[in-house]
Amino acid sequence: MLPAENLLEALIILPVSIIAFLILLMIIVFFHEYGHFSVARMLGVRVDVFSIGFGKPLLRWVDKKGTEWRISMLPLGGFVKFFGDLNAASQVPSKTESKPASTQFPAPGEKEVLAESMTEAERKVCFHFKPVWRRAAIVAAGPIANFILAVVIFAGLYMTLGQRIVEPVVGGVTENSPAAEAGFNPGDRILVINGKNIDSFDDVVDSVLVSGGSELRVEVDRNGQNIFLTVSPRRIEDVDRFGNKIERWQLGIAGPGADQISFKQYSPLEAVAAGFDELRRILTLTVQYLGRIIMGQENAKQLGGPIKMAQYAGQSVMSGFDDATYREPPVLGLKVRASLINFVFLAAVVSVSIGFLNLLPIPVLDGGHLMYYAYETIAGKPLGERAQAIGFRLGFVLLASLMIFVTWNDINNLLSSFS
Repeated sequence: MLPAENLLEALIILPVSIIAFLILLMIIVFFHEYGHFSVARMLGVRVDVFSIGFGKPLLRWVDKKGTEWRISMLPLGGFVKFFGDLNAASQVPSKTESKPASTQFPAPGEKEVLAESMTEAERKVCFHFKPVWRRAAIVAAGPIANFILAVVIFAGLYMTLGQRIVEPVVGGVTENSPAAEAGFNPGDRILVINGKNIDSFDDVVDSVLVSGGSELRVEVDRNGQNIFLTVSPRRIEDVDRFGNKIERWQLGIAGPGADQISFKQYSPLEAVAAGFDELRRILTLTVQYLGRIIMGQENAKQLGGPIKMAQYAGQSVMSGFDDATYREPPVLGLKVRASLINFVFLAAVVSVSIGFLNLLPIPVLDGGHLMYYAYETIAGKPLGERAQAIGFRLGFVLLASLMIFVTWNDINNLLSSFS
């Protein structure tokens, strides 16, 4: 049973989390689907439906080009339905209702059957009659839109508030930690880790995060002399900045003091370049971390889903109102500003994650469509009907299993945070 104070806190944060999560998800889904939509129109494909959410439409209207825009009852995603699609997954109708639909024309004559039911003008605006490169561009536009949104958010923050630069200097060393055993000293400037140049303390954190506990060879500058140290991170249970329990690898070194922390504001071009660099950093860490999970070198229980996203969204909105994070009690405006920054930054990170997830080569996702189009380009013909059908079934099972797994993780982690 949860303690009374924790239960009260949960009841207060719950509605904030739900509202923040829905706003966050609707913004990110809109940009993802708008990527598909805008490139489809640019390449001459008619769009029948643009929907934010699934299920019964709560609000709908039709624009001048005949696209029906919807805001639907279940705002847990969205879709764009192109002219000629059987459904929101851009499947084409099979010749008989007993055959499974696919994203291409796998059997001889299917393309002709659909063509006979359309006028020439309709075929010109049908997604499935476009060259494979156009179909691939339309499908890839969704994840790319997510990445662009993240870059824009990062660039906006760097232009207005500046990027926080933390010098890679050891501020302190924890007793009996791997760093203490390896011989690190306060004041050491970390130059290189495993051959990679270190420019900020964030680079140190990233290197430790994806190390999996493997030995790190570190070059430090100590009073003008370069020294080489060898250290293996140790796995600990910790809490993140929102107070959630997490497991991570740790060396046992603290970051530098305030005199080694600065904020650098960028010009628009510099900010965009820095935004792309942040995008690259997040994608690289994601690929490395997932690779270590697949290899059994990381705990898959750290993966999260919709519940964790909602939890983090609510915590980011409330984060600026935690007086414990300030040296002096701040005015309301500063609290709102801090919360807004955290929420916007989280939106950028989640947008990158959703873009990356959609590019995975799973047949029900954008990456699965691109995988089929790659085969069509190389082979000169679509993948066979049976292979496509099996792929879709396996993809659906895999995606459903993943969602069940991460939701189970979310529930366990949420309950443990109140224990």
